[in-house]
Amino acid sequence: MHSDSHWQPLLLPDSSSLQAGWLFIQGIIRSRQGRGETRLRWLCNHGLWHQQLLPVSRRGTLHELVYLPTGARQIALQASSNGADCQFELTRLCMVSRVQSIWRRLRRVWPFYRSLSAQKRQRLGLSWHLWLTDLSQAYQLVGRLRDDRPLHDYEHWLASFDILHPGDHQMITRLLTRWEDLPHICLHLVGAGDEHARGQTLASIQALLYPEDHITLNEHFEAGNKSNRPVGEWQWAIPVGAVLAPAALFWVAHQLRLTPNVKWIYGDDDVLAEDGKRHSPNLKSAWNETLLHSQNYIGWCALWQQQGSGIVPFDWSACHQRWLQLAQLYDAPSIAHIPALLMHLPAICIHQNDYASIQGQESCVPAGVTLEPAAHGICRWRWPLPAQLPLVSVIIPTRNGLAHLRPCIESLVHRTCYPNLEIIVVDNQSDDVETQAYFSHISQIYKVRILPFDQPFNYSAINNVAVNAAKGELICLLNNDTEVITPGWLEEMVSHLLRPGIGAVGAKLYYGDGRVQHGGDAVGPGGCADHLHCGLPSGASGYQRRAVSTQELSAVTAACLLTYRNLYQAVGGLDEINLPVAFNDVDYCLRIREAGWRIVWTPFAELYHHESVSRGKDVSLEQQVRAKRELDYMRTRWKKRLEVDPYYNPNLNYDRPDFSLSRSPRVSLPWMK
Repeated sequence: MHSDSHWQPLLLPDSSSLQAGWLFIQGIIRSRQGRGETRLRWLCNHGLWHQQLLPVSRRGTLHELVYLPTGARQIALQASSNGADCQFELTRLCMVSRVQSIWRRLRRVWPFYRSLSAQKRQRLGLSWHLWLTDLSQAYQLVGRLRDDRPLHDYEHWLASFDILHPGDHQMITRLLTRWEDLPHICLHLVGAGDEHARGQTLASIQALLYPEDHITLNEHFEAGNKSNRPVGEWQWAIPVGAVLAPAALFWVAHQLRLTPNVKWIYGDDDVLAEDGKRHSPNLKSAWNETLLHSQNYIGWCALWQQQGSGIVPFDWSACHQRWLQLAQLYDAPSIAHIPALLMHLPAICIHQNDYASIQGQESCVPAGVTLEPAAHGICRWRWPLPAQLPLVSVIIPTRNGLAHLRPCIESLVHRTCYPNLEIIVVDNQSDDVETQAYFSHISQIYKVRILPFDQPFNYSAINNVAVNAAKGELICLLNNDTEVITPGWLEEMVSHLLRPGIGAVGAKLYYGDGRVQHGGDAVGPGGCADHLHCGLPSGASGYQRRAVSTQELSAVTAACLLTYRNLYQAVGGLDEINLPVAFNDVDYCLRIREAGWRIVWTPFAELYHHESVSRGKDVSLEQQVRAKRELDYMRTRWKKRLEVDPYYNPNLNYDRPDFSLSRSPRVSLPWMK
């Protein structure tokens, strides 16, 4: 159990290890793959081993105090518990005095008390006086927030953030007695199940923290029945065997107090195993119509307000159809998502073939759209293109970089099926003879326009100049280090852009080795914005199959971004003053979203992207200063927007968008306000 494999011995500078005291350890851990737990171990006097987890920051910094008992020896560090290839560089190891240990621990704990709200501190177990009464415990709790290791231990997460204590029950009951006009809710039991399953569901309904006179139970609903309920009553179809969270209807009532005009509410759910354990949390996006086209991401955990007599969905197929029908009736302000686990479903209720669920259901699909099956049970919607295709101007900035520019141009010309295309290469002071010769070649043979930009590199300004010179109704911003993979990539992107309300479309980009480089952007995680599904193996479905589903997102990268030329110009293009190099694409997406447009990312437009090959990384002091200035601008300009990305659940990790569980969920519990 305590093999020396992967353990690095640590030697203290003197014999102080024989005495009890505080060990200070500082170092750097570098890993190219997912890092497991970082641990410190030592042998105690009685021949027993003791281990302690060490939090490591996102940058790989280890900066930790550990209390060692008298006689601790054979101290060693394991950089990763899962065998990941990690490099550990020890920069400092020493014993510190009790006074020094107190000061170091307070320096870590106090900033969290200032930055976290009272409710967040309470959910984390950081009572206002804990730093004074039990500094060691406060230090450990804060250390968990510092640790960048992805959190996948769902049972531990549930124990920390999904437990209702007696005090919570009292606060919920007290609020419900004060609130007026509580919604009436009809719960329909649907589907078949044995007596145990039915009893399990009924017991959870009996345990709901909600007035009984506002709940109607329709226990014997059968397939095909019509449910004639009073107009205005809320309906919820509950599959037999499912368990409702005790506070589920309280959450619904609270949501209706916040947004009284909504007609359709859905929440998060997870899977209930036969032994009663919960797993596979389905932490959902906020309203995402395009994602619903691809898959039934809403599932069973949804209520709608009765507008007249109607059919309650009774199986998976009817459930997806019902949501697609409601999506045609209601606009986004009429739909609300509650980021809380309201329902626990038996595994039999989880289905993965979404194409089969709506195949042949033309009433669910707009005119002209055709449906196709795709990998992992996804339903691909092919949106119609007009007979007269709009001209697309593809804009490619470059400075030399012939080794990447040539494959980019050749793939555009020879692998792109879209016929109405204008290619503009913006030459930013190229001085390579071969590159200049290639400019002459492609301008003559392929009719590529070469547009000079004889100023210092400014990505935003380069594209703004090119857009103003472009002839196309549509603009495709494209990096010079990309290569076309799927010949129909541009038809796919254009078909989505021409949908009502869509302002920009992004593509799925891969590294040269086939791993995903860009699956859309999440805004907020990582401190500003970061790519989703980065590093995922080609063909992998990702969390909730979102790596293979067309969907709406907050932003997409300008390495391959399609938008309207007039929209681009109307919002001022890319910000060449504040964001000359980085985040200009994210800023553009946020500005057009602010103007009421939606962003779509599609996995069916595929290209390779070698990521900033021509410009290189920010390594010089000047580049680092510029990068910090751009980051500071984004955090100031979009401060509120960076708090929670509507398409990335607030219960998920916000250190980076890897879809792991958050150590500090950004969800406020309404009964704790």
